[in-house]
Formats: sequence, structure tokens, C-alpha cells
Amino acid sequence: MALLTNITKLVALILCLYAPVVSAEAKDPEVMPDRLRLGVVVGADENARERVEPFRLALEEIADLPVDLFLMETLGEAVEGLVNGRIDYVRLSPSAYAAAHRLCKCVEPLVTAGPDDFPARFYAILVSKRGGDSTSIEDLKGTRLAVGNKHAVAAYRVPIANLAADGIDARSHFQTLVEVQNPVEGLQALLDGRVQASLAWSSLAGEAKNGFTAGTLNDYYVSGSKGFNDLQIVWRSPPIPYSAHSISKDLPDALKRRLRAGLMDMRREAPGAYLAIEPDLPGGFEPVVHADYRPVLRTFEDEYSSLLEVEGRR
Repeated sequence: MALLTNITKLVALILCLYAPVVSAEAKDPEVMPDRLRLGVVVGADENARERVEPFRLALEEIADLPVDLFLMETLGEAVEGLVNGRIDYVRLSPSAYAAAHRLCKCVEPLVTAGPDDFPARFYAILVSKRGGDSTSIEDLKGTRLAVGNKHAVAAYRVPIANLAADGIDARSHFQTLVEVQNPVEGLQALLDGRVQASLAWSSLAGEAKNGFTAGTLNDYYVSGSKGFNDLQIVWRSPPIPYSAHSISKDLPDALKRRLRAGLMDMRREAPGAYLAIEPDLPGGFEPVVHADYRPVLRTFEDEYSSLLEVEGRR
């Protein structure tokens, strides 16, 4: 009995000695990188380095790390740099983010920016003429649909893929897909009777009577062209973030949280730094996750990408 008691005490002592070690290991902080590599797509902007500098400095303060700046001419180069591990962070378009994820699944989004104080999302929409029998997409079966070119994200790729996800193959549902130069021309073709429906995009925020805050309907309303009140939306895609501030999945979670929190405060804390990276979307950052880009991700999936071929367009 005394032996059993001594063994029990010894086991208890070992557990007490071992427990703090396990606890300390569990609480060890993640290993932070020595620096953060920021990529920025600048095109032919010769003053880009100076323009982006306020954002780089703000990012250094947020990350508490040195930030190296890599200037890139195209989104394709930015995607390649992120996928290949040459940069850690870059602002991408929704479509470029989807392409990067398709290549390696090694990226994730932190935040998106918006044009105003409404939710930072937009929609691909399908518009018809008000009145008559065309009150739903089913009523438009066998008619002519105006679409953008094969590279148009909101006026072709996203709606065609997401209509398919809703069970509607645009190529068989509509008699003909008629290519137009831009979505506003599509609305004009609709009102002229050349087509019976047209693809476009909209923020769907604000007042419908003004064409909402941004998008094709708003552009048409602002132009003062006739027939605006004869237009109606008969289908919309799921919401799509305007941009994708994307990072490597390999970065420590603690750093990701720090970056997201700092970016969300940036418009208020450092408006100059915010506008240096998002001059066209002054509404501030909102958090996003991978699933928010589902409407665009579909355009790269085999199930839907075959529908984006150009046969059957005029």
C-alpha cells in the first residue's frame, strides 16, 4: 500500500513538472517573418512609388515590420508574384483573386474597399424592359440577350456562370447572345428593341429611382438618356466585393489579424494612406473571407467555365 502511494505521488509530481512545459509550448507565439513584401500594381504610372509611400508606411506601423515595396505593371504579374511566393500582400481585383486561388489555393483575402458608406459589394444584373410579359427571367426564354465581350467580368463572365448555378444555361435559354461594346450600349439596344434583355452591373444601394449609387443603371440615369423608367431588373447575382486585398496563407494568423484590424481603421486613422492604395474606392475597408468571392470563383471552375466559350454570340 505504501509503495502504491509513493508511485501515485511520483506520477503526480511528474505531471506537475510536465504540465507547465506543455502549457508554455501551446502559448508560444507564432514565428513572425523578418519583413513584409508588398506588391502594388501600377501600370505605367511613373510616380507610383511616391504615390504609394503613405500606404507602405502605414502598413509598416500596422504590421510592426519593415515593408518592402514591389511595383508591378499588371494584375497578371501580381498574381504570379503572390502565387510563387515573391510577395506576401497585394491588392487584386475579384477576378484576379479568383485566378490566384485557382492556381494554388495558397492565398486568402483580408479586406475589400467600397465606393461609399454602403456595403462594399456590387452585383451583376440582368435587365429587361418594364411592361408586357417579360417580368421574370423565365419570361425571357427564346429572346435576344445583350452581353459584354468574353473578358467582361460583370457583363459576361459572372452572370453567365451564376445563371448556370441557378439552373439557367444562357446559351440555350436565350435565342442569341448579342455582343455590345459596353453595358450602357446594351441598355440602349434593349430600349431600341434590338434585344429583349441586357447584362449590366449595379451597387443596388441607395435609391432605385436614381439608378442606385453606382453601376450601369446609374450611368444611364446620369446621362439623361430617355427610357430609364422603362427598365427593370429581373435577375441579380450574389454580391461581389469590389477588391481583394490578398495575402499568402502562410503568414502567421496573428499577423493576419493585425493587418485586417489595422486596415479596417485606416480610412479614419490615416486617410491619406488609405487613398494612396484605394483612390477610386474611398468608402473604407470591410473584412472579407474566401466565400465572399464565390460568384467570381465559379468562372474558373470546370463546371461553369465551358459555358464562357464564345460560340453562339453575334
